[in-house]
Amino acid sequence: MFEYYIITEHVIDRYRQRVDETVENIKRRIKQDLYFKKIKQIVNKGNVRHVFTISSKEFIFVKERGRWLLKTVIKRNRKRNEVAIKQRRKAAVC
Repeated sequence: MFEYYIITEHVIDRYRQRVDETVENIKRRIKQDLYFKKIKQIVNKGNVRHVFTISSKEFIFVKERGRWLLKTVIKRNRKRNEVAIKQRRKAAVC
């Protein structure tokens, strides 16, 4: 994707609630979603990075101790995803 990142247990637990998969499959799915050709937009604001994919998912990364931690994955519909991108870009500029 862009740099080395760590997938937190919280993300895996929340993802497992939505889809009934094994931990290895969840990590594989996240890595496939974060493939560089599937990334639509990246918005940076300080130590927080919002990565939007073409599958209408938002991945929120936080940089702690020199490494990126995946904190949250948000699934939206197409329309709400566009609104979220605009909101994140607007907040990043201010």
